[in-house]
This record gives sequence, C-alpha cells and structure tokens, in this order.
Amino acid sequence: MRIPPREPDFVRRVEELSGEDVFACYQCGKCSAGCPFTSGMDLLPAAVLRLLQLGDERVLESRSPWVCASCLACEVRCPKGVDIAKVMEALRLLVLRKGETGLRLKEVPPGVPQIALVGATRKLTP
Repeated sequence: MRIPPREPDFVRRVEELSGEDVFACYQCGKCSAGCPFTSGMDLLPAAVLRLLQLGDERVLESRSPWVCASCLACEVRCPKGVDIAKVMEALRLLVLRKGETGLRLKEVPPGVPQIALVGATRKLTP
C-alpha cells in the first residue's frame, strides 16, 4: 500500500493517463538495463519513475519520453509489471497539452535506431 506524503497533481495526471502506479517501482533498474534506447536519453527509465515518485516536475523537461520507442523491453523486465512505455506516453501528452514540443530532430544523437525516429515523429504529429 502506498501512502505518499503529498502526491502532486501532475503525478496523479500521469497515473490517470497511463493507468500505471508509478509508486509500484522499487528502483531495481532492470528497465534501464534492458532499454535499447538509453544512449539517446538524458534520464534512464528508472530515473524518470523516481523523479515522478518524488513529485519533481523537471521530468517533464526531459527528452527521455521522446526517445522512448515503446518497445516494451522495460515492461517485460519489470518484476512489478510497471508499463513504463505508458508512463512515457503520458509524460509526452502532458508536455504536448502545454503547447510545447519535446525532441527536436537536430538534437537527435547519431546512431539512434530508425524506429526511434519514426516513433518520435509520430508522437510529435498533431
């Protein structure tokens, strides 16, 4: 049973949009170890969840949700079954609802797989 001292509104919105309990994560790091796209992320998937648990809105400024290709490697490895791809999608939606965009193509590091680029352009298409 989770009882956070104070859960910020944006964390509740992430949980509502994703259908996931971000407080179920106990930071084992298996999601980050199995993610094929961490080379393009500024925050590893486990760090994204930890910042959400702490209520830190700086997670919305991260480019990691935009790099996530929703390949589900993280969910398969997660012992608690947290679907981090859904959480990343919820973070993208919150940023887009503010009228901002996430990843800019000129900022994409070289060597990022094509599926990540295709996924990123789909995410940024209104």
